[in-house]
Amino acid sequence: MNANGHLEKARALKGTLETVFQSSTDIERDAPAIVELIYGIAFHLIAYGTELKYGQHKDTHVGLPRLLRQLDEDRIADMFDDLDRYRAGRWYGGRWNGQVVDDCRRILSEIEKWAKE
Repeated sequence: MNANGHLEKARALKGTLETVFQSSTDIERDAPAIVELIYGIAFHLIAYGTELKYGQHKDTHVGLPRLLRQLDEDRIADMFDDLDRYRAGRWYGGRWNGQVVDDCRRILSEIEKWAKE
């Protein structure tokens, strides 16, 4: 997928995320799905950003933090690692709460700013 494809995918997933927020009656119950969507959006934004900034990107999340660190983008790598931990805790574990959703939204906002600078 090219950079614009990743950006379009991020926008589509963000639209889905907004729909979930508008229709959710229980954010804590919906936390696993919300975190999963945020993780996907972040992945596509990072692919978009690294392609624009460095002429390269990964088409999978595997090894993405390592690539970011090789590009001296440690802050973004750390944020993606944080999202990955939140994702595993929500998807595979039983740690659900609204604070995690707020943290993930904050991280996503930072990644989005970075990708578009």
